[in-house]
Amino acid sequence: MENKKKKSTNSFEKAIMLEVMGKYFLLIAIILVSVMFAIASPSFLKVTNILDIFRAASIIGIMGIGLTIVQSTGDFDFAIGAEATVGACAIAKIMVELIPNFYIAFLLTMIVVACIGLFNSYIVINIGMQAFVATFGVSTLMVGICKFLTGGGQYYSTSWPSGFSILGQGFVLGIIPVSVILLALCTIIAFVFMEKTKTGRYIYAVGANPVAAQHVGINIRRNRRIAFVVCSMFAGFAGIIQASMLSNVTPSMGDSNFLPAMSTCMLGATFLRPGVFNILGTILGSILLAVISNGLTMVGASFFLKDIIQGAVLIFAVGFVAVIRHKR
Repeated sequence: MENKKKKSTNSFEKAIMLEVMGKYFLLIAIILVSVMFAIASPSFLKVTNILDIFRAASIIGIMGIGLTIVQSTGDFDFAIGAEATVGACAIAKIMVELIPNFYIAFLLTMIVVACIGLFNSYIVINIGMQAFVATFGVSTLMVGICKFLTGGGQYYSTSWPSGFSILGQGFVLGIIPVSVILLALCTIIAFVFMEKTKTGRYIYAVGANPVAAQHVGINIRRNRRIAFVVCSMFAGFAGIIQASMLSNVTPSMGDSNFLPAMSTCMLGATFLRPGVFNILGTILGSILLAVISNGLTMVGASFFLKDIIQGAVLIFAVGFVAVIRHKR
């Protein structure tokens, strides 16, 4: 009897340990990877370098926030990279050729990207196309429009409005990048929206069980539409910040951010609530990818190692959570 009790106690303790490891795996991974790079390169822990890591995570993190919200409904937005590009191209075109006022141009650009989200939701929800196929088509369409707006090449100006330049190049107190502060604000807004508002809870409910959500009176179409629009707006905002950082716009500048943004969402689904997309997890996922990229650069690793390691981390994280859920 005593042996049985000991075995059951040990099994219970292992289960608790696995659950804790599953919930906080992402945070533990960030700490361990950071320690490894700090040992390999002492300058990794300098304040300026840490802020550079957060600055690098800002664009992917903001895009990931939008993708997290739409994926929480069970949908998918393949056009998120193109939406970021549209945000960059639209604001640049408006400021240079139409209205040389950053605030008006910003407002008009956000309306444009919101309309893309509405269009995505219409063809997915009203017409009934699969979200993956529909948004892939929209992505291709938007890239073509961006090529038209930029003439197929780089689009830049020698005199961007000051408000625009501050977004990606400005600093607060001479050290904290404005883009990092914007990432923090976007995180807070998205977290409150998803966790503390009725609409956010409805979005989670739609993604968890749409049939049950409909039975209790939740408007599934409305909440899916909101998710698409919010996702597009976050992506467009990220594109604006990226354009400000680079001081120029290209018709495919957002394409390279799609896979990292998707990776942050998948990594985020391993944090706190394994299997559930959540804002805090997404931000930690973007930080982990930025830490890996920055650390590999500092230690002088080959350029291809970045993709290999990031892919391996993603597979391991998702697999680790799957094993934990199976053990339960």
